[in-house]
Amino acid sequence: MAENKRPYGIADLDYQAQQRIEAMKGQLIIALVNRLGGSLEMPVEEVDGTGAFVLFMGVDEEAKTFSFRVERKDR
Repeated sequence: MAENKRPYGIADLDYQAQQRIEAMKGQLIIALVNRLGGSLEMPVEEVDGTGAFVLFMGVDEEAKTFSFRVERKDR
């Protein structure tokens, strides 16, 4: 992810942008699993343990790429 671009959370977006993100979640999961070789097994505990984290997403319009970063939530 480019250091000079500020990633943002979905909550920072307007309603229409949030709806577009929601609509593409299924495609995103498919793309990420494909990137990992097309198959992935994950323990339920790992999925359940994501409550302490937030996903930031950025878009580079020029490069036509998405950037993702997971961080611990502020307490």
